[in-house]
Amino acid sequence: MVKNKKKPKLLTKPSQLITTTNIEDNDTNFKISFTELDLKNKKFSISEIKDNRIKSQHYDDFLNKINEYSKITEFKKYINSNHWYRNTNHIHPIDWNDNRIRESCFTSLNKNKMEQIKDECWQLGINQTFRIHGYFIENTFYIIWLDPNHNLYERK
Repeated sequence: MVKNKKKPKLLTKPSQLITTTNIEDNDTNFKISFTELDLKNKKFSISEIKDNRIKSQHYDDFLNKINEYSKITEFKKYINSNHWYRNTNHIHPIDWNDNRIRESCFTSLNKNKMEQIKDECWQLGINQTFRIHGYFIENTFYIIWLDPNHNLYERK
């Protein structure tokens, strides 16, 4: 005979609100924002990948690499001084005048915003083919496009 076990009670409200902590937030660390992420552009989408194993690997690579980047203090300063790390991770500014680039700008941004951030647009590598594209405001990287097939640049 099986006894009825009591189900644990789930708290729906915290017992008290947290007002202060002793946790320090380092404002110089790399941060990432998804507020500008363009999910409508199918050229720059993981969801268009049909093979679930590849899709899953891309998501795993993405989370691991973003985790790695987020531990770097003063990210832009670091990548500008550490050329090996920058080159190994395919990190570089986006030069919209480069004739290998297939787009003229971040098409999801309005022209005024694009004009303001055009000199802060970067590509960050995730794995051998997967890149993310976006722009920096201070230490925050705003992702615009996920580019699992490296579609922004024409292949040589």
